[in-house]
Amino acid sequence: MPAQGPPRTVTPLSIGGSIRNFDAWSSNRLQNLPISVLKDAVVGIDAGNYLKKIIDGPGTKEPLVPALGGFPFSLKNKIEDDLAQWHQAGIKPLFVFSGIQFLRTDKASSTSEVAAKNRSVAWQLYDIGHATQAVEAFGDSGSLQPVEVYRFLRQILLENNVDFQVAPYAAWAQLVYLERHPKQFIDAIFGPAEVFFYDVDKVITGFSFPRASFSCLNKKAIMQDLGGLNHEQFIDACILSGFDFCPTLPILEKQNSSLFKTCLDFLKTCRSATGIVNQYSESPAIKDSGYLDKYRRARLAIKHQPILTDEGYIEPMNIDDAPGDMHEFMGNRLPEEVYFYLSRGVIGSSVLDMIVSGELHELPPLDAGENESYRVFLEGLQTVRAQSLALLSQPLQHWWNSRKINVIYWYDKPNPRPIIYKDLSAGLYESTSTWNVKESVFATALAAHPGNSLLGFAITGLTDKDLAAKTHTTKSNENLLKTTNEVVLNVFWRTLRLREFIDKDHLLTPWGKVLSTALGTLDHNDELEEACYLGIELLRAKMLRADPNTLNQYSGRDADRRYCSLISRVASLGKLRHNSIGYTGPLSRTLLTHNSIIRLMSKSLENLLQMVLTSLLMNGDADRNDRSDWKQIGLAIPFVEDINAGLGIAVKTYLDELTNTEDPTSYETRLKIQKDQLIPQMFVQSIDVMADVNKAFRLWDAIMSGIKAAPEGLVTDAAKFAEADAWLKARRPVS
Repeated sequence: MPAQGPPRTVTPLSIGGSIRNFDAWSSNRLQNLPISVLKDAVVGIDAGNYLKKIIDGPGTKEPLVPALGGFPFSLKNKIEDDLAQWHQAGIKPLFVFSGIQFLRTDKASSTSEVAAKNRSVAWQLYDIGHATQAVEAFGDSGSLQPVEVYRFLRQILLENNVDFQVAPYAAWAQLVYLERHPKQFIDAIFGPAEVFFYDVDKVITGFSFPRASFSCLNKKAIMQDLGGLNHEQFIDACILSGFDFCPTLPILEKQNSSLFKTCLDFLKTCRSATGIVNQYSESPAIKDSGYLDKYRRARLAIKHQPILTDEGYIEPMNIDDAPGDMHEFMGNRLPEEVYFYLSRGVIGSSVLDMIVSGELHELPPLDAGENESYRVFLEGLQTVRAQSLALLSQPLQHWWNSRKINVIYWYDKPNPRPIIYKDLSAGLYESTSTWNVKESVFATALAAHPGNSLLGFAITGLTDKDLAAKTHTTKSNENLLKTTNEVVLNVFWRTLRLREFIDKDHLLTPWGKVLSTALGTLDHNDELEEACYLGIELLRAKMLRADPNTLNQYSGRDADRRYCSLISRVASLGKLRHNSIGYTGPLSRTLLTHNSIIRLMSKSLENLLQMVLTSLLMNGDADRNDRSDWKQIGLAIPFVEDINAGLGIAVKTYLDELTNTEDPTSYETRLKIQKDQLIPQMFVQSIDVMADVNKAFRLWDAIMSGIKAAPEGLVTDAAKFAEADAWLKARRPVS
């Protein structure tokens, strides 16, 4: 029997399509057809809508993702299974990802804040021992947004030879263009209700492979059920219900189950959204909301949504009557070249979103953002964000270099912080432009270390001063970067220069030597280069440390807690191998907080790497003609997958279990905990938890080797690491 606890106050989060309540309203209007109908068809798939159905769908949702971080363990298998099923059915999928998000609403912010409160309730239940109810509460709290999984999905698609493209803005508009085009690039659309904003007959809403069928909505059936309303009024009902471009009509915000029907009923009386807003204009909820302006902007954005044409141009739908002030509702237009890199998946949209919208909204992390160290680190990222924006703006028109951009923090919304990047633009590119190294220079050295990743080689290769001297090059028409390795490796070198691991003479700085030593210690089969690099970045930022609550001078078991905290945080940089099923096992809120810091650093570095790549390409440092490796280049940028706190929790659990024994360092004690199934039973779906714990300790060894190589005073907590290392030596698993 599940433990009975106090009643939960958990606010449900909407799941499914982005038009609120439309899925519920239309559920009894679905048509089911045999999957054989789609044999030999090309089906265009809205990638975000597809991912949302997996992440939050019944049967595939993993409730403890918000408590653990990272991606669902079953996500990759589920995607690959779908791809195999489509292939078996003779269906060719074409995935389309959404691009720049300009028209922002408060939906993401308000939803994330509700989710944070729900997770706080879940942690309270977990802390008092009501595990079953805590799992349910975590499952209700929501966390992962599809955009966070885009690169991971693209990697899977590339591995399985499945085509994809990225729309300049909304994926659903791009899909409509592909279907309506005279060449009919796709035969059907699998996507959200927004597709019906346009002249589309049917939209696929889901596949049931066990039943060999799929479900779809028919536009005619929908229109027949509207009670005499026309297509324009249908669009109004969708906007009033609320979707990504426009919030819900304020007087209806608290409605849920019958929201869409209520909007339809309003329109039957008032005939238009403008009429409804005017009728309730004196309502306190509407009076100061500026809703009518938001509605009008959303209306125009729908009608004139930009798409990527088959000839490579960015132009609005209904181009013949597009207004001249589209920047008012879609933001200023970027150069075609930027949209090209976006469309091929070379870069993501995060930094583009910032520069087009002028805003970055920081939402609460998985632990609800109550930890002060997270907030301090968050605000300390202004420098790397400024570098990313400067690299992007430098090759653009001068106007972009003066664009005002503010960061809005969920905990201090009235006081946005500006990102100052104007004075960095020219200098940053100049400081990196001496890296234009051809493969003829580094090929021999790279071949001599076949296990090295390009990221690892970028830093360890420079320990050879002869090679370092040869890397000092300038761009010319004769030495444009051509191969994939040339482009990717020079992006890494330029980024490491900006991160101050390499100096202007292409030699390692003191921190570069720390990183090089750490990377050079790794077993390449462990694939820990990214984890190790992240660890050194966090060490330099003074964020790789024990839980601040254990930093006082303790003795006895309190010292054990401090050492365990530090070691498990290093372990959290690695990956726990797990079966394709939801997590069951211990949780740790402090390690979840640390996981949020890891993710914050990795996303910031990912953005910087992408903007270094953009800078390299737009400044003409690489050959951009007839390349076929755009997608490979984009996915060569590190941090494709978010890591969860699972391995840190496994290491913490192992060390805690030792500490709770009479003789934690004895051979017999260690053997009992690792061999007598104590730890494996606590991580029952782990593939080999003790093998992963040992790998985490090898990561610890690598970072320790870097710390030991650092000059005195460089690493603030070097002494604490040394103490923890000595403590750990007697507690390692037995061979």
